Amino acid sequence: MRVRRALASVYSVMLVAVVWEMVARSGMVPFFFLPPLSTIAITFAGQIADGTLVQETLLTIFRAASGLAIAVAAGIALGIGMARSRAVHWFFDPIVAVAMSVPSLTLVPAFILWFGIGHESKILLVALSCVWSMAVSTYNGARNVDRRLVWSARVMGTPEGKLLWKVVVPAATPYIFNGMQVALPISLIVAFVFEMVAGGGGLGFQEIMAARFFKAPDLFAALFAILLVGFVLDRILRLVRARVLVWLQG
Repeated sequence: MRVRRALASVYSVMLVAVVWEMVARSGMVPFFFLPPLSTIAITFAGQIADGTLVQETLLTIFRAASGLAIAVAAGIALGIGMARSRAVHWFFDPIVAVAMSVPSLTLVPAFILWFGIGHESKILLVALSCVWSMAVSTYNGARNVDRRLVWSARVMGTPEGKLLWKVVVPAATPYIFNGMQVALPISLIVAFVFEMVAGGGGLGFQEIMAARFFKAPDLFAALFAILLVGFVLDRILRLVRARVLVWLQG
């Protein structure tokens, strides 16, 4: 029964893989545009074996995770500040509204100019790209805290500091995780594209170099690596979310 459920959940992926392999092998599409999945798999395995793909993947993850960590910390602080303080909300609300409408990848040239092409520019742009969704999600969570809980805590003499950590933050945690689930793919996309533009190693740099030298299997190996990383990290975040929310509710 479990095997059937597992197969049912991935049947569409398996069908696409079979069609891909058949079309690529038929010669209907040039090799550069669509190499067979079997060839890509051999290239993928070979690059893992020699450490190339692992090294580049870890570099991209480092940049994306570092920027995401900064965005989570700053976004939670900003969101709670906007929800708890009228002055903070008045000052930052228009900034957040404008920043949310600006595609962050358009800032890549500016960040290269300001911070160079090293880790700093990539991490900072990832952080800037993710912080606004974190702030908005946290703000919505902090604003939707049951007022009866806040009132009861204050009646019992709970100081504002403890009220924040004992009532507001736990109640806003589901919203915070929602923001993280939105920000996670954004962090990977920004890091990946920045590496394509500015170089400095990483999966994005590996993909663009493969395209320049017409190495289609290498290109798709890097692309599948970032897709796999995104899928695995999303599943890990979902698992952490479930465990944390059960712990808070328990």
